[in-house]
Amino acid sequence: MPLSDIRLARIQRASAWLHLVLTALLPGIPLLLALGWALIPDARLGDSLGLKMMPGAQPGPLTLLDRTMGFGASLLLPTGVILYGVWHLRALFGLYARGIILGPDNAERLRALAMTLILWVPAQMLGDIVVSLAMSLDNAAGERFVAISLSSNDVAIALVGAVALVISWVMVEAARAAEDSASIV
Repeated sequence: MPLSDIRLARIQRASAWLHLVLTALLPGIPLLLALGWALIPDARLGDSLGLKMMPGAQPGPLTLLDRTMGFGASLLLPTGVILYGVWHLRALFGLYARGIILGPDNAERLRALAMTLILWVPAQMLGDIVVSLAMSLDNAAGERFVAISLSSNDVAIALVGAVALVISWVMVEAARAAEDSASIV
């Protein structure tokens, strides 16, 4: 077996495993998010465990309304964007697992992943706004709040997305050039 075939077989094996893991994450991410919102007893503990429940939420147990609105806002905005990205990343590794390493479909999946990274930043910001509002609805009038955040990590994620977007654009053009060359020969 030539070395290039061995390398391709390794790529296909690793990609098949990643395809399987990403397939499991599609239902797994929302399930874990739902479990987090269902089982965390109060907002302060949720914040410490990484669920964005926002400081300033009313002390004490979370109400069913808090949990439902928090889960809905978390799922629809930032998590929805993440799931979109996982879907396309899964498809990309599915192409690799089938031995399709370069091509227009690969470039399109990479473009979708790049857009996911870029769109995740405003989705996360909007999610923070909605979750903070949901967590403060139980506060007395005048004590409700809206929180918004933008970190250097968010900016870095958007920049990586922009770089990946340009790379996907280059890949589309390279695939077109390869098709043109193949049709000439």
